[in-house]
Amino acid sequence: MVNLKIALVQHKAVPNNKEANLNLSVKYIQEAHKKEADLVLFPEMWSNGYAPPFDTAFDEPMDASFEEERTRWLADAVAGDSTYVTTLKKLAKELNIGVCATYLSKTKQKPQNTAIIIDRNGEIILDYAKVHTCDFSLETLLQSGDEFNVSEFDEIKLGVMICYDREFPESARVLMLKGAEIILVPNACEMNPARLNQLNSRAFENMVGVAMANYPREKWGRSTAFSPIVFNKNGDYQDNTIIETDDVSEGVFIAEFNLDAIRNYRENETWGNAYRKPQTYTDLINLDVKPPFKRN
Repeated sequence: MVNLKIALVQHKAVPNNKEANLNLSVKYIQEAHKKEADLVLFPEMWSNGYAPPFDTAFDEPMDASFEEERTRWLADAVAGDSTYVTTLKKLAKELNIGVCATYLSKTKQKPQNTAIIIDRNGEIILDYAKVHTCDFSLETLLQSGDEFNVSEFDEIKLGVMICYDREFPESARVLMLKGAEIILVPNACEMNPARLNQLNSRAFENMVGVAMANYPREKWGRSTAFSPIVFNKNGDYQDNTIIETDDVSEGVFIAEFNLDAIRNYRENETWGNAYRKPQTYTDLINLDVKPPFKRN
């Protein structure tokens, strides 16, 4: 039987302290290893805990009164060859475990909201920058990613989408079309029923497993994993929730996916890419934005 055990890290990070958060990463990866996890998934932008550079930054990120704080926040981005990344790579190899690490990353242009997958050999097999940045908020300071990619871990095809990516069906759709069997979702926001249902829908419509890790906080948390299998062999509905935490509890929670069952389901059911009509979807790649969706 082919299973994948993903450790969902639902813990608080230290606001804007990447050294402290690296140490916490090591602690939680070691805990996941003791729980025999195959791969560890962190919440979004763990390096700084997705903490703003000043109190009103989510609503007024370009406020001229806080130029110094904004500059310092951006300058604290993590380089690909930094101690932050090399430490995680070394630990993954040492413990023979996969890691989906997240951080504000340094690039030649603007920093990016990044997630990497490190394999059991300590090699980066996927480097993903958030495509659907929250340009209406703090992430207007960042550079959006421009591609969704899939990599193979333990002969299982994994993709990543980050938080707001979840709210666009195209994110998971493209990952499914590229072969993803499991989608990892680092998250940092309130998780209400609407957003949980988005994740469940992405699993159902693409016949992929979905695993999400979020920060604990009142109305946040709810780190979750969904199987795509929503009907049993008799065609009757079955609950596809593998795990759902509460909003405030801290811990490293294990979500186990049965890949044999998922693969059999994907080979026989009607969703995913089985009966799509892509020749009718040309409007999806039209770049025009018309009212009521135009924004400044």
